[in-house]
Amino acid sequence: MFKRITLAISFFFIVLLGGCSRGYYDDLPAFKYYAQCNKEVFGTGITFRAAVRGGNENKALEDMLALMEDINSEMSLTLSSSAISKFNALGFDGSAPYLSEKIEISKSAYDLITKCLVYSEDTDGLFNIAVEPLAELWNVHTEGLNKYSMCLPSEAPPPPGFAKAKEVAAHCKSSNLRLEENNGKCYIYKTDPELKIDLGAVAKGYAADECIKIAKANGVESALINISGNICVLGEWYHPEEKKYVKWAVGVTSPRPRGGFGGDMCALSVPANKTLVTSGDYVRYYQTPVGEELLCVPHIVNSNTGLPLGIEFDGGGYKQLTSHIVSATLVCEDSAKADAYATAVCLMEPSNAVEFLRARGINGILATQDGRMLLVGITESDESGEEYFIQKDTYSSYKKYSVEEYSVG
Repeated sequence: MFKRITLAISFFFIVLLGGCSRGYYDDLPAFKYYAQCNKEVFGTGITFRAAVRGGNENKALEDMLALMEDINSEMSLTLSSSAISKFNALGFDGSAPYLSEKIEISKSAYDLITKCLVYSEDTDGLFNIAVEPLAELWNVHTEGLNKYSMCLPSEAPPPPGFAKAKEVAAHCKSSNLRLEENNGKCYIYKTDPELKIDLGAVAKGYAADECIKIAKANGVESALINISGNICVLGEWYHPEEKKYVKWAVGVTSPRPRGGFGGDMCALSVPANKTLVTSGDYVRYYQTPVGEELLCVPHIVNSNTGLPLGIEFDGGGYKQLTSHIVSATLVCEDSAKADAYATAVCLMEPSNAVEFLRARGINGILATQDGRMLLVGITESDESGEEYFIQKDTYSSYKKYSVEEYSVG
């Protein structure tokens, strides 16, 4: 039973990463008794996939799609009319001096930004919505990745100078962001004209959380929401052959080789009403020559150092790290929080990342460049009776890792 759904959901992941057509997902036997939706959202290649069962299924899916439109219209960086784009544009009009204007935002965006500032403080700035100027400098913002991720390394731009990276990083301070509530309206403004924010690191998680709320409001009994890898499950999975509900199991993609082409390294048993989020350096990245080596430049950037994940400056130039976290899969109840913390954890030393998750009671699977798999609150099999366990026998890439187990709490 466990293997059947593992294979089904694993295929679900492979379809997502491989960019296959809509028909593969719609025809999955695993969701025979579910109403389904599959659509690109946010205008940047993000895929929204939902399968719901019970209650007013069609209304739930309609409301979820409407939610995606609302989020995009306010938080998108590619729409000049969005509130976040207007905020980022403040202070960059060369024809007039900088004025700290207020931009009106919705209460939901206000609450999300407030949460992001808490996440930033809790991670010592490793999660930072104000990192956009650095992302632009390293060409790992949406426009840069769309342009360079598919090109030859020789066509990619060289890395910026380290001094320039540190200079730009000095302006990536979320402390220069201001929030205000006045007469029932919400506003944001900034005290540094070079401050820009990007909610993309939590927007998918936030959207997934809201979709679960919509599902519950419409009486849905069982649902799987997948927004380009941010997964939320409601209830348990309805087995199409045995005609009963069983626990979910979700494939975890191997970060090596990059691009998701290594398939799944294991399948994780996920209880009802949880979210599973993965961040890493293996999907959104480009390569550029540095001397005789190729430097991999991923989308996750550390505003404390000015450098992308997996890159260090040794005084003479840039080089690739050899033992950093390349993939962090977290499981908890809040998808936006999991989104933020998965990003931050990737930028931590592996031992610090383990302690960070343990102290917060968050379960996770961390994979490192040097072949370690750190299981936090997760066991290698269900023999111990633990709630979270993984199936590894049918996944050849799992054998590439040296497994270490840690408890939570």
